[in-house]
Amino acid sequence: MFEILGLTPAEERLWQTLVDRPPATARELGANVHGTLAALCAKGLAIRLSGRPVRYTAAAPDEALDALFRAREEELRQARVLTGQLVDRYRSRRASPGEVVEVVRGSDAVFHRWRQIQRTARAELCGLHRPPFLTEPAPDEIRVPSRTVYDHSVAEMPGMLDRIAELVESGEQARIGSVPVKALLADDRIGMISLATTDSVLVVHASALLTALRTLFDRIWASSTPLAGSEGTDNRRLLTLLAAGLTDQAIARQFGWHLRTVQRRVRRIMAELGVRTRFQAGLQAGRRGWL
Repeated sequence: MFEILGLTPAEERLWQTLVDRPPATARELGANVHGTLAALCAKGLAIRLSGRPVRYTAAAPDEALDALFRAREEELRQARVLTGQLVDRYRSRRASPGEVVEVVRGSDAVFHRWRQIQRTARAELCGLHRPPFLTEPAPDEIRVPSRTVYDHSVAEMPGMLDRIAELVESGEQARIGSVPVKALLADDRIGMISLATTDSVLVVHASALLTALRTLFDRIWASSTPLAGSEGTDNRRLLTLLAAGLTDQAIARQFGWHLRTVQRRVRRIMAELGVRTRFQAGLQAGRRGWL
């Protein structure tokens, strides 16, 4: 557990032994522990007591670990400073179009780059998703505020809207609309856009092209329909899918209902709203806060 602080497994085991027992000699602690004891003393985790025979005891864990944490934080701070300098040097040479855009080919390489971009996001992750997917969406992937627009075609995939509802429950803002191309944007620093197939993409670094990609996402987001989480009522989820333009057949597949059940529920909702068309139903539902 404490390897992140520079402790070896042997040092951690011996240190925890010292924490649990009164002062002891090296012989009482076991054979061949002198080097490990010296390392623990050097790291401030153990104390060599005066007197004969020499005994060792654990330092107060909170004070000792706090010192190690602070030392490691300083190392990380220095590493971040160096990283910033490297990034500045790297960006300073990105003058040619060939260095603004990377071409990534091969499904394994694309997946690796996609995960890398996803994990570099610090402020917001934005996505345009349509089948086929590299992986199925998973709630544990959401680490920063996330906005995603899913293409209408996800409605043809049984159970997919339920998985998206789980993502909404985990904090993702999700919408459904017309998605012409798959894309992923991490903050305003880097993005990915798919080419003809899932095993070929362009990775776009900060540039006018990335700005254009962000503008495309914002426009698609604004024209798409919000998706409810799994806590939403059946009627609310039904209205959401109607407003998104899904057919009765697609809705029936997502709910696991018979086609006639969907049609009957739609007629009932329209009667309750006092409208004649589905378009009017969407407008009235929005005005009443049902969506």
